[in-house]
Order: sequence, then C-alpha cells, then structure tokens
Amino acid sequence: MHRANTGWQESKIAGFTITLFICLLLVPVAIAAPAPGDLVIPRVEGAEMGVDITPASIFPHWVHRARYRCDACHDDLFKMKLGETEISKALMKQELSCAVCHNGKVAFDIGLNTCNRCHRTPEE
Repeated sequence: MHRANTGWQESKIAGFTITLFICLLLVPVAIAAPAPGDLVIPRVEGAEMGVDITPASIFPHWVHRARYRCDACHDDLFKMKLGETEISKALMKQELSCAVCHNGKVAFDIGLNTCNRCHRTPEE
C-alpha cells in the first residue's frame, strides 16, 4: 500500500485555520470603531443667555449613537464637523436642530424645566 505524505497538507490546513480564527477575532474590533464621547457645543457669540449665564451644551454622542444610525442626524440636521452647524434657541423654538426629536414626543421636551439636561458643566 502506498501512503501519501500528508504532513505538509495538515500543517497548511492548521495554518489556514489559525489565520481564519485570528481574522474572525478581529472583525468585532473593526466593526465597533469608537464613537466620540460627550461633545461640548460651544456657545455662539451674542446668543441669548439666562440670568446666571447658561453654560455650553454637553451632547452625549454615544447615547444617541447607541439608539440611532448616523444618518438620523447627519448631514440633514447637523454637519459631521462640530461647530459647522448653527444651534440656537431660535431654531429650537421652530422645532429645528435638536428640537426635531426633543419635542416631548420623540424625546424629552426642550424647556425651562429641562435646561440642565444639556446646559451643564463637563464635570456634572
């Protein structure tokens, strides 16, 4: 009987299996690219401010990103680059900008009783 030398074939299969396994381990890392955390939205010069000088808005990007796809907000409501899109109280009153969702129906309403949900210092 003739027995074929399969040692090289076995090592080739083992090498392929190990390579495939490593690639499969790396897939979640590639898919789960980190999203920005909290973004500080700077105040616009001349913007209306409360009596106590309302702080800048802190936008929890990761909370929104966990629930919605990027195209829910970008680029129709907001440009990708921070600071390129105007965000103002006047736009909020017209149910534009953040108020497209923050209207009391989709998400909490924007009003005097919810100011501190967004307007807060980064340490809070």
